[in-house]
Amino acid sequence: MGSESSPSDIETRPPLPQDEFSEALLTSELEPTADGGQRALLYPDDRPDVEMSTHWLAVPEGLLVDLDDVR
Repeated sequence: MGSESSPSDIETRPPLPQDEFSEALLTSELEPTADGGQRALLYPDDRPDVEMSTHWLAVPEGLLVDLDDVR
């Protein structure tokens, strides 16, 4: 049971890596899916075309949430 953390231990830890980076902006495009729905393609628009073609994420439209809603 030695892996439990106390609240004071958590407060003294350094911030998580995502807290140290500026907010990344992703471009999104909706496209139809084979089952008649839609999905969003998300990718960084400020990268070279080669990187954009390999650094993207596809998400079913119904699973998208506004970032401000989860903060």
